[in-house]
Amino acid sequence: TSTSVDVVGQGYENRISLDRLTGSLVLRNLTEKDTGEYELIIIPYGNLLVFLFDTLSHCFGQVSYNLFIRVLCTAKVSILPTACPTEDLIEGKTSVNLTCDASGVVVTRVWTKDGQPLASGHRFSFHDGNRVLSISPVDRKDTGEFLCNVSNDFSFDTAKCNLKVYYGPDRPDLSQKPIGAELEDSVTLICSADSLPKADFVWTFNNKKIYGSRLYIHEMEWWHLGRYTCTATNAITGLEASVFHTLSVQVGINQLLNSLLKYDF
Repeated sequence: TSTSVDVVGQGYENRISLDRLTGSLVLRNLTEKDTGEYELIIIPYGNLLVFLFDTLSHCFGQVSYNLFIRVLCTAKVSILPTACPTEDLIEGKTSVNLTCDASGVVVTRVWTKDGQPLASGHRFSFHDGNRVLSISPVDRKDTGEFLCNVSNDFSFDTAKCNLKVYYGPDRPDLSQKPIGAELEDSVTLICSADSLPKADFVWTFNNKKIYGSRLYIHEMEWWHLGRYTCTATNAITGLEASVFHTLSVQVGINQLLNSLLKYDF
């Protein structure tokens, strides 16, 4: 305002009133855009104003005051529906972006995995004010629940996204039970491999294939002896891994001859 004329800036129409006697300014229907620094400049005009503000200015000159006002939004924040990735996530091959959209005024946006805050670096990066979390590439350890927590001074909301990362098979482990089996004993060969989903297994022996993770020999004979290969495959990752095991026994010549004489060639 200047002298007796009030000048109202754009955007403040019908929201502002000034008391000339006290110098107070009333601003109604606040919005975030009202946040900022406000300056009051007092220029003595007439004997009345000179008298009122003389104790402040100690002179008949101009007096100014600055005040910063921060408008806090009381509107609640809420997470907008966001779909988790639906494609197969394969360890070491797939990259993924998780998006956390929210309505309202978001002051903070924090991502966590299994209750622990995530930090940028290595395979994780954040974009657009933490709205987007990028994982490149995914790892089996990423299987689990990711949370996006958004908040302002008055409300809080959380979005969840469960990821499943497919991996493997790792190099298979082979075992024989019993280890010191002899001819005519029962023997079981066991093949296992860490994989998601569970791996499929096939044994190869003398160009023959036997399916399953366990190979059982009811009564071991000399023709059972030799090299057995176990191959683990993962239908989703498309990977496979193989190891071999040599089945052998320590027998004397007489025991071997007796075993051979049991059969008519």
